[in-house]
Amino acid sequence: MINIDYTLILVILNFVVLLLILNKVLYKPIQTFLEERQKKINDDIDAARTSREEADKLVETRSEELKKSSAEIRKMKQAAKRDAEYRAAEILREAKENEKRIALETENQIALERKKVMAQLQGELGGMIADLSEKFLSKKLDASVDTEIIEQMLTERGEK
Repeated sequence: MINIDYTLILVILNFVVLLLILNKVLYKPIQTFLEERQKKINDDIDAARTSREEADKLVETRSEELKKSSAEIRKMKQAAKRDAEYRAAEILREAKENEKRIALETENQIALERKKVMAQLQGELGGMIADLSEKFLSKKLDASVDTEIIEQMLTERGEK
């Protein structure tokens, strides 16, 4: 049989008191510390998850903005190219018009100069013909005959 003496009771009582003291001094603070730590870890995990979701949304938003800006830049390039082509065509058209205008002015100026030279030549030619006819005929023809001869020779020359 088991003998229960007062030392056994004291040991049991000592053990129970020790458990109570350890519970108050160590177990509860450690348990509270562990619960707080677990709560902080869970909060950090939730914050990291939220941050990751926000970062994913931000990356998606930036990607969409980049696509939109790329499309907008492409449109701007195309518009600039069309404008440059239109301007180049306009410049070419203006250059051709200027070329035609200058050619026409030059032709008119040449025709005017030709008329002046022809008039001057007629005057000089008339004088030379009169001198020649006087030398060949030994007499001077009158001015009306000279002019008729000059006009006849010029028309024959002009037809040739």
